Amino acid sequence: MALLPLLVLAVSGTAEAQTYRIVREGPDFVRYDSGHFFVPPKARLKVNTPGSLKIQGENRSSIAYVIKRRLRTKDNELARRVLNPPDLKIGFREPYVEVEVRAEVESPVEVELRVPRTMARTQVQVVDGGITAYDLDNPISVEALSGSVVMDRMHSSVTAFTGGGEIRLGRVDGAIRCQSGGGGIQIAGAGADAVLETLGGEVYVREVIGPLVARTGGGNVVVGRALSTVNAFTTAGLVDVTRAIGMVYARTDNGAIEVGQAAGARCESSSGPIRLNSVTGPLQVFTHQGSIEAAIETLASSNSFLNTGSGDITVFLPSNIAITVQAQMQAAGAIGNIYSDFPEIRMFGRFWLGSRPAQAEGAINGGGPTLRLSANGGIVNLKRQR
Repeated sequence: MALLPLLVLAVSGTAEAQTYRIVREGPDFVRYDSGHFFVPPKARLKVNTPGSLKIQGENRSSIAYVIKRRLRTKDNELARRVLNPPDLKIGFREPYVEVEVRAEVESPVEVELRVPRTMARTQVQVVDGGITAYDLDNPISVEALSGSVVMDRMHSSVTAFTGGGEIRLGRVDGAIRCQSGGGGIQIAGAGADAVLETLGGEVYVREVIGPLVARTGGGNVVVGRALSTVNAFTTAGLVDVTRAIGMVYARTDNGAIEVGQAAGARCESSSGPIRLNSVTGPLQVFTHQGSIEAAIETLASSNSFLNTGSGDITVFLPSNIAITVQAQMQAAGAIGNIYSDFPEIRMFGRFWLGSRPAQAEGAINGGGPTLRLSANGGIVNLKRQR
């Protein structure tokens, strides 16, 4: 269907109502253009603007707009010549209402829209500036080529891209897809699954209901509470997951990994320690350089292993756990040994300089899933939980 213009604003002309004023604000002259226009029920909205954009969802049947343009000058006449009416085009291409704003480079544009919160879908593109959005009931996708993205009280899915700014989302009831070319990503609450990716910056998630994937090219990944699986990856930074109902998959090339409560963990660190505070499922943990500390509540039927290329392994076990333990030092000639609070663990020989590596094995409380421990030169210590 061809584009049918409902409204084209230049010097004059409006479908509903238009007003403007030019006022002095500090060192600037500011022009405000405002108006409103009605939209079909359940219409979809597309917005394209060169500057910053704010969208506020409300219980209304029309879209109200304010276009703000600013010029730093002391010359009143110059301000009135430069701050000419913005080029605002509003059209309908079923099922979309399309809003486009154009303006000269000399005068940055700020656009505010108050829209029906029940718009079926909202799509936004901003060339140079940030995007904020609040109180929308249906999906929204936004693209900011350089600015930040801020949203809250969104009742459906959110897709957000920024070429270099940060992304901060409050409560989102639906799925989340976020990508930043270099800024941090912060999520207060995700009501479904979330995929968060940034080339550089911290990823922080307070709560997520569905599966989480978080990747950063350089920064920490911090997760408060996850009601499903967590996949967290960083090339240089800390991975910290406080609580996960599902499995935690974590990898860092240069940093530590810490997991609070989880239903199992698969963790790898090239250079940094790994600490698991309370796990109840299978474990596959490896660090090239760094120690491993794990407090194990129960193990699943599948086998588990902890392996460090250079460091100690300390495992805390409850007295009533039923598992089979196999522990070994990988290299002779290094300083290392195996210690255990459990008499069921039999030593095959303590390590002395120049002898073969130490090994130990045993079935605690009759045995169960196998836990393999392997350290290259450090200390393996099996401790009873107090």
